[in-house]
Amino acid sequence: MLQTLLPESPFADRRITLEQLRAFVTVAEGGGFVRASLDLGRTQSAVTQSLKKLEQILGCVLLERRQGHIVGLTVEGERFLPMAKDILARLSEAVGSFRRPLLAGRIRLGVPDDFDMLDIHGMVSRCLDMNPGLRIEVTSAMSMVVLDMFKAGTIDVALMNRVGDTPDLGGAMKEVLRREPLFWVAREKFTLADVSALPLVSFPAGCTYRKAMLEALKRAGISSYPAYTSSSYENIRKAVLAGLGVAVLPKASLPRDHIILGEEDGFPALPATELVMIANLGQDLFRRFVGFLECSADVGRQFHLRQSQAS
Repeated sequence: MLQTLLPESPFADRRITLEQLRAFVTVAEGGGFVRASLDLGRTQSAVTQSLKKLEQILGCVLLERRQGHIVGLTVEGERFLPMAKDILARLSEAVGSFRRPLLAGRIRLGVPDDFDMLDIHGMVSRCLDMNPGLRIEVTSAMSMVVLDMFKAGTIDVALMNRVGDTPDLGGAMKEVLRREPLFWVAREKFTLADVSALPLVSFPAGCTYRKAMLEALKRAGISSYPAYTSSSYENIRKAVLAGLGVAVLPKASLPRDHIILGEEDGFPALPATELVMIANLGQDLFRRFVGFLECSADVGRQFHLRQSQAS
């Protein structure tokens, strides 16, 4: 009788396993079971069973399936994905913290406004939680501004969005943390033949998406004008949804209610965008902080590092 009156322990439900979370995140971000089975070193059948078991425990469907293929996340899947990634990131960082000495000191970090594919705020928060002697001073700006600040020596570690090569930074470290294709997006389908000048919804000058957009239009000889400019991702999406113009966004940032426009509609091809970390490794503190960011980013990109570049 007494047992029924006691509050339920937060650890009472032990049915969800880390393997189930890893399977879900990897399938969700990789787009299918074949890639997930290779990344996780498990059979496709085992990955499928892990996903089914997770959905049964949660009591909802996480993945949209069509003829045996994954076509996207359900509303519940989109809600659960950041939670699952956070759990895995915290576990990875907790294990890593016991293998490294605590960080202490001051780090000036620059982060991009024009990139929302990585949980930068969560990464910084977790790092501070695990290193009470550390002070991180964060500056958020357009990627080109962040790069200029790094070159001027006003920040020590920078995350920046780029299209193309990063300028020579002497002995600074450069590493690609994430790579995503870019897409033209609008409220509804149309072709360039329908307009005399293309209305553009974009970030301000200094944004790499804006630069890629304008360069692609210039190469193709397409007329355009700035219909809406904002440094806010949410405002960019709302402007597109209101029909104010077309925007260029990375794959991971595409809302469901936006339409993708392609070459069949007359739009020029776009390059891929990359999130690059650059750092001054002159101090041991910066080197170890970079290691923490690499560990965090590794969870966010299907648990394996992409090709790194050093110069």
